Amino acid sequence: MDKNEIIKRMGAEWLCLIMRGDTADETIRTFEALIAGGAKIIEAAFTTPNVCEAIRHLRKNHGDNIILSAGTVRTAEQAQMAVDAGAQVIVSPNLYSDVVETALKNGCVSMPGCVTPSEVDNALRMGADLIKLFPCSPLGPEYLSYLIAPMPEAKIVPAGSITLDNMKDYYARGAFGGVAGVTTEMQLLAAIKAGKWSEVTNAARHWTERVREML
Repeated sequence: MDKNEIIKRMGAEWLCLIMRGDTADETIRTFEALIAGGAKIIEAAFTTPNVCEAIRHLRKNHGDNIILSAGTVRTAEQAQMAVDAGAQVIVSPNLYSDVVETALKNGCVSMPGCVTPSEVDNALRMGADLIKLFPCSPLGPEYLSYLIAPMPEAKIVPAGSITLDNMKDYYARGAFGGVAGVTTEMQLLAAIKAGKWSEVTNAARHWTERVREML
């Protein structure tokens, strides 16, 4: 699947679920349960020990049935590791040109984290494909309007406190997608620690159904 198709699918699916696991195995088990519930875009964070093990497993097991992102990528070395493991999207909490460049030279989708208009514009000039608005919580949905008005080409994906209650407002303001935390916004930490995988699957099904109703 080429980069343009990945971006198109990300816009169509809208919801990305990010997991910061304590272990690679926990991340794998969680994502397997989420995928069973209909999750199509998943993000494995580099704060997870041995995260590339999880990325390799998920790529091998699911191929192009999912969009697989590597999150919290803060160095060019991490970006290359993620690409080599099979990540299709490189996501950062910040704007760092070396990470953007590494993603682009490998044909991956680049999604750096930005907040201000200057950061967004600089990211676009670097060639970033998507913009992660992070953290979005202090800014709210209306802020998207102010970013998109002068830079309509920006495909902005808010992250940080995207919930079932507010995602419709972000979508209405032009959000290209939204990122929700599995253990935070989805509140699945207790279920994950208890190994209640059916509960995780059911939650994913509920969230994805709500997204389909919204789009």
